[in-house]
Amino acid sequence: MRTRAKGKGAGPARTEELRGLLVEARSRLLRTVATTDDELASLAAQDAGGLIETSSRGATEDALSRLEGRERHALDEIRAALGRLETGDFGVCEVCRRPIPVPRLRAMPWARACVTCQSRGERG
Repeated sequence: MRTRAKGKGAGPARTEELRGLLVEARSRLLRTVATTDDELASLAAQDAGGLIETSSRGATEDALSRLEGRERHALDEIRAALGRLETGDFGVCEVCRRPIPVPRLRAMPWARACVTCQSRGERG
């Protein structure tokens, strides 16, 4: 099993640094999702109040649910990045197949594309 990130200067130390960033981001998101789940459960357990209170609670539940969905998507991206790290495909743009620059991976270790290809995809 290859565990080396591809790209310039992607040695074992860099690979472990990026793996650490992914694991740290995953842990942070898991804590946030757990807190969001607790908040949603707390809102659901509260007795229904007046119309304004019920409306406000509904809006809060909707906002928390959307936030939770984004967090769960980010967790999926992190899991996929850890998988790419194990297969040796980590750090390679899925569009142009060039190495993703290390500063981008440090900022967003689950990135699937280089900045150029990501920008093109968002515009088109």
